[in-house]
Amino acid sequence: MNLLESTNTLLQSVVAGGTSLRKIALESEGRIEYDWLKRFAAGDIDDPSVNRIQALHDRLIEMRSKGSNSARKLA
Repeated sequence: MNLLESTNTLLQSVVAGGTSLRKIALESEGRIEYDWLKRFAAGDIDDPSVNRIQALHDRLIEMRSKGSNSARKLA
């Protein structure tokens, strides 16, 4: 599994757990823009930049590893 596939899988898991896209973007401290994240989640970005994918991947891993309620609540 490559970084893009891994990130998509993580994103689906975190969202299925109840975390909104808006919350993911807000908690990224500006590294991930909400509008970009919405388009990415919808599959509307054919070739996303590796820098943005890496930032999203890192944030999702951090959210999942904390196991905190912040990764499960809707924003």
